[in-house]
Amino acid sequence: MPGKYVLAVDAGSSGCRSLIIDLEGNLVSSAYREWFYELTPPEVAPMGKEFSPRKFWDIICRLIRESIRKAGVAPVDIVAVSSASQRQGAVFLDKKGRELYAGPNTDIRAIMEGFAIDGEYGEEVYHLTGHKPSLLFVPARLKWFQANRPDIYEKITTALSIGDWITFKLSGERVAEVSCVADLGLVDIHEVKWSERMGERLQLSQGVCPGLVTAGTRVGMITPEAARKTGLSTGTVVAAGGADTQCGLLGMGVKDEGEVGILGGWSGAIQMVTTQPIIDPKGKLWSGCHALPNRWYLESNAQECGGAYRWLKGLLFTASKSQDVYGQMDSLAQESPPGAGGMLASIGPAVMDMSRLKPSLGGFIFPVTPSVTSMERKHFVRAALENLAFAFKANCVQLEEVSQQKVKQVSMGGGLVQSRCLLKILSDILAMPVTCFESPQVTAWGAAMCAAVGANVYPDMNRAMAAMRPKSRVVEPDAQSGQEYAPYYEKWLLTAKWLEDLYEKIG
Repeated sequence: MPGKYVLAVDAGSSGCRSLIIDLEGNLVSSAYREWFYELTPPEVAPMGKEFSPRKFWDIICRLIRESIRKAGVAPVDIVAVSSASQRQGAVFLDKKGRELYAGPNTDIRAIMEGFAIDGEYGEEVYHLTGHKPSLLFVPARLKWFQANRPDIYEKITTALSIGDWITFKLSGERVAEVSCVADLGLVDIHEVKWSERMGERLQLSQGVCPGLVTAGTRVGMITPEAARKTGLSTGTVVAAGGADTQCGLLGMGVKDEGEVGILGGWSGAIQMVTTQPIIDPKGKLWSGCHALPNRWYLESNAQECGGAYRWLKGLLFTASKSQDVYGQMDSLAQESPPGAGGMLASIGPAVMDMSRLKPSLGGFIFPVTPSVTSMERKHFVRAALENLAFAFKANCVQLEEVSQQKVKQVSMGGGLVQSRCLLKILSDILAMPVTCFESPQVTAWGAAMCAAVGANVYPDMNRAMAAMRPKSRVVEPDAQSGQEYAPYYEKWLLTAKWLEDLYEKIG
């Protein structure tokens, strides 16, 4: 289909992006805008967060229009649209399709309800859904509305992920894509269906979860109202997308057992593909559904990664006039040898443990006083990048321990792939090649693949992944550097544990 395109919407935690990609996987245009969660209802401040669905929908529509204008293509040549979205973000609708609640993944209003669920049914819920603690997920939020806003709760007929809400706004159809709804905590990941057992336990209506579909399913067509708002043609197919990390796996082609995909954005999701659900007996990790049928993931998340690195940028480079501060940071880091002059960083990236949600101490640690060691900005940046790489490795090791299988291949996408220094450090300490991608927007590429399958351009997702995979390169490890990093990695692990223990004593 020459001259035809697909459009992908990536509704992330910190902003939204609309991309137009041709059917061979080449980027044609992109439009991006940050968004903010300005609504904090007084009764849930400061833990509760909401967003205005009207404002967010307006942003999405403007971005779609902008990407079409930049591409210079006719709307009728866009054959399909799909979306990816942040996990745990949700929208509740009434029977007429009006939004009663819209909340991001940072809305943790349901702390008490989550504790109550875990106190009574925690092990059972974790085994069914692969996720904990319950305070992060939709069942606890529904229980919060039931207890605190019964006037709203009585009107709730459907709970959607943000991506499935975008599908609804575009097509008028209510569906629940498997990877999205599983990450809301509403699905039995073993049976890949609504969990009647959990619904009974938590007194949740089965109807709150609409019919399940797989990523790439043709859901419907752009409605006249959506066409008017977005500039898309009413003949455009709307296809189910997926959760952002799982769409990232699609974009990177991570689909076979033992392969690992690292999505290095604000957080650092590290997911291993499995051919059956694996529930961590210690409750540290998450398990969920891949966007592909008969595939699951085991996740060991490194937590705040890109967010921590951006914090460091703001701290050290506030006076910089460079247009490419991250490039400047990368150059500085490469001036420092492995070990960052003896400096260790613990500023966010860590080893996942969802059984222990407690704060710990962090910062930069020097072997002796800074005046003696002459610590410079290059050492801070290098230590921060090593912090990221050490955390990625430690989480990969944890995946191997729980899954009882070796990591076969590592691919990395997201904004952090723009740091060549980080990729080299990671490859060296893993002692294995790391595949990275020319564009950091692998999540949007995965959503574009879903759109292409929904439009029957490709018969299945495997064919779409093979045809539309973005350009990549492989970073090869250096054995000598890997040996140099070994003692620094062990020191980082010991220091992280020591900081946890210290917090227990003085926190």
